[in-house]
Amino acid sequence: DGVVNGCPSHLLEPSRLQKIQYSEDFSNAYWVRNNSSVVSGFISPNGTNNSYKLVEDVSNGFHRTYAIPMSVSTSTNVCFSVFVKKGERKYIAIGAIHNSTNGAVAQFDLEDGLLVYSGAMGSIYTYVDSDIVALKDDWYRVSIILQTNGTVVNFSLALSDDIFTQPSIDNSANLYTGDGTSGVYIFGAQVEQGSYPTSYIPNYGTSAGITRSAETA
Repeated sequence: DGVVNGCPSHLLEPSRLQKIQYSEDFSNAYWVRNNSSVVSGFISPNGTNNSYKLVEDVSNGFHRTYAIPMSVSTSTNVCFSVFVKKGERKYIAIGAIHNSTNGAVAQFDLEDGLLVYSGAMGSIYTYVDSDIVALKDDWYRVSIILQTNGTVVNFSLALSDDIFTQPSIDNSANLYTGDGTSGVYIFGAQVEQGSYPTSYIPNYGTSAGITRSAETA
């Protein structure tokens, strides 16, 4: 059409293992919900009606979902990423929980596209980095990279009603009374070993995970 868009390029990525067993089906029992529910049938970043809305209930507490505990390698970087879009809530926190006193968390503003908090608490995790990347139709991909000496981890998504004031995904910094209808849209969770997130690898139930082979040219 006569518009100069620059030179085309190939994205060549290393081999990665997607460890999330149900990366899109947040209604599966693989995803544990605290004071929240999920509603299906919303348009995802790939244009299909397979994203979910994470909705808070009316209780005063945490409003979140997390993957059942999984084993991770010790003393190495692990990346957790997920696609998110603001609903009635614009803040979401993602992180890793080892127990109530050990974790790493990043919180994001999905209205302005900002990382607003990141950090670690306890002695198990070392915070490495986190990021938010803008996509189309107000979707973002958010990620957190951490090191851990703990071997069993819950990877969590938590709704928030305000900006964190302390490094927490599992204490009073994230407690609030929900209204029963507000939430955030979610799609495509991924856990992989590495120092940055690679492109999304869907997994529809393979317990051993899905491996993408290294790409070369």
